[in-house]
Amino acid sequence: MSVNPVSMRLPLNVDGKADPEVVEALQNHDDGINDLQQAIPTLTSRIAALEAKASSSSGSGSSSSTTTTIVENLFPGLGTVNDQAGNTAYTTQTPDNGALLIFNDAGAIAVSPNSAVATPYFFFITNFGAGIATLTPTSGTINGGASFSLPQNYLAVVVFDGTNWKTSALLVIPASIGPTAHEWISAYNAATGTFTLTQPAYSDISGTPTLPATAGPTAHQWVASYNAGTGAFTLTQPSFADISGTLSTSQLPAAGLSVTIVTAQLTTLGAQGSMTFTNGILTASTPAT
Repeated sequence: MSVNPVSMRLPLNVDGKADPEVVEALQNHDDGINDLQQAIPTLTSRIAALEAKASSSSGSGSSSSTTTTIVENLFPGLGTVNDQAGNTAYTTQTPDNGALLIFNDAGAIAVSPNSAVATPYFFFITNFGAGIATLTPTSGTINGGASFSLPQNYLAVVVFDGTNWKTSALLVIPASIGPTAHEWISAYNAATGTFTLTQPAYSDISGTPTLPATAGPTAHQWVASYNAGTGAFTLTQPSFADISGTLSTSQLPAAGLSVTIVTAQLTTLGAQGSMTFTNGILTASTPAT
């Protein structure tokens, strides 16, 4: 069938009645109207044939349904979940195209992206377990290397270009860590998100410590207080109220009067009193009555 329908133009007798350019324009305009009128029936039949063909292949005849069918054929796993929890070895398949792969195990997990699949091909993968999921293609590279590690609680999109695999870069999540007595965080691994704890040494401490001021002996005074900000001590003379305990004989002076003095009774039926001095210090007394 020819692309353009046969033209059946009506005669337009305007020669010699107007400017030649105007005459040519009117003839072209008349030709265009005739071509359009003859093309409409042909195009209408072609459109009807295409609609009938689309309706028979998709069942609905809508262009959106046809597009949806094409997308579903390219990515059969789109919107589905392939739960491989507990499985420590898995090779991807054609039905995984567009799917979400889930892994969850305490031990290491070996995932093999299958390079024998047709393109376009991609899948989502997440790892909920403590074991590292290592992706090693059956052929080709992944991000330019032999393998790719997926730690716990990470999600990646993996795409196959027909030869090699590409995946999204991972944003490392720092691992949780609690306080440990006498230790601090001395290092952080950006690749694994783990911290290293050690006990600090004197070389780890900056600045200069404030040392206590030198305080020599001062007669009859003691250290009553200390200022940690300035390192200064305050000296005062102690009073009897500052001294605890009971004075013993051995604490008395070595020289002095040691005697007991008896005092007279105050009444006829009363008793004598006494005062005892040891090395000049009154150590006991009994009042007279």
